Amino acid sequence: MEPLRQDGPRPVADGDGQVLAGRYRLVSLLGRGGMGAVWRAHDEQLDREVAVKELRVPEHLDDAVRRTWIARLDREARAAAGLRHPGIVTVHDRVTGDDGRPWIVMELVRGRSLDDLLKAEGRLPPAAVAQIGLRLLDALRTAHQAGITHRDIKPANVLLENDRVVLTDFGIAAVEGDATLTGTGAVLGTPAYMSPEQVRGQEVTAAADLWSLGATLYTAVEGRPPFEGAGTGAIFIAIATQDPAPPAHAGPLEPVLRALLHRDPSQRPVPDSLHAQLTRVAQGGAPAQPTLLLPPAQPPVPPLPRRSARSRKKKVVLLALVAATTALMLAITVTWAVTAIRERQGNQRYEANVSALAELGTIPGHSTELRRTYDNTTVEVESTLCEYESVDDGCNLQSQATAVVNWFRTQNGVRSVLLKPPTEEPNTYPSRSLVVLTQSSPRITEVIVYDDEHDHKIMLSFTVG
Repeated sequence: MEPLRQDGPRPVADGDGQVLAGRYRLVSLLGRGGMGAVWRAHDEQLDREVAVKELRVPEHLDDAVRRTWIARLDREARAAAGLRHPGIVTVHDRVTGDDGRPWIVMELVRGRSLDDLLKAEGRLPPAAVAQIGLRLLDALRTAHQAGITHRDIKPANVLLENDRVVLTDFGIAAVEGDATLTGTGAVLGTPAYMSPEQVRGQEVTAAADLWSLGATLYTAVEGRPPFEGAGTGAIFIAIATQDPAPPAHAGPLEPVLRALLHRDPSQRPVPDSLHAQLTRVAQGGAPAQPTLLLPPAQPPVPPLPRRSARSRKKKVVLLALVAATTALMLAITVTWAVTAIRERQGNQRYEANVSALAELGTIPGHSTELRRTYDNTTVEVESTLCEYESVDDGCNLQSQATAVVNWFRTQNGVRSVLLKPPTEEPNTYPSRSLVVLTQSSPRITEVIVYDDEHDHKIMLSFTVG
């Protein structure tokens, strides 16, 4: 979603005088995103300007998916409305339009986004970036203490209004206690600012927000994000398997960024240490050693006092109780260890699959997405090869299947490629399946090129095992 702003790009449309809930008159369109649009509006009851977020649901969605989209917007309203902080955009109201779609009414931030500022003026000095980081960290603390993980921190969602720094767009926030609204394997977030655990499809915690904060601050001080690539798939692979390039302009902010962008969530800084580090940089001082950014070690356990001879008679009963407790703890420990080993093995296999994808180079098509499949070890790739308007524009199933076959045959490690004959199955999209044999593991287990007639696209989907 584009930020809520008044200056910057000129409005691209007007509201044609539309009035919501009998009081909010749409004035001009401020921005448009994947799930909706943001309008400047006038609250005729309180005589003030507000921002109104509109949910735009694609017409082809069925009722179940439509309800999920609406539930996401409702969740954003609940998440942001429950937070009171000058660094978090204020939600005033939630109303329903004549067509049943929900709208969120919020404050109009009279400023521009960090993304707009960087595009207009280039990278910022480390002290200024540290100041922005301090304000965002303070806002994130409030959200995290309320059990809310933002999950989409990026320069476009950071608004600057004089000395105020405002975090907006809680559209995909994870609210503690809420049932998930994300379908299995779905990817939510902005690729360049998604943490490694988000890319891998693992549990997202407050530590993921800190990684995204680090990526945002890196972009602000360097003028580019820490990970870039030819497409979404390349960015995902880089985030999951590589460390970011050392920043060239961060100066005293460099150890802070390095700690925030650690691939292991447990090795990222705790908020108190991070606040102290950012404060030093903002004040023009040198940061402390990076090791101080890690959670403090536990104090040593003092030795137990020696027992008197009189108390030794109770040892038989106590030792029996300790033995039973130890056996129980051992069983729990073994169970936990087996689970941890399986999870680690699954992660290792998934990392190997991601590395195999990296060796394939640029995947055909655009809007490429990677998904961690249900078994938690394999990775699925889906890419839009082309979108057609008519049967004569060259975007047809046969030509695209042939192009995919030729692409696979040029890849290192691919031994042979066979295009299987077309098959007719009821209630399925027209498709062509490929058999791809590789020289070593991990292997490509499934390749399907199919004609998504509903969206007028030809899609490529394959899975690495």
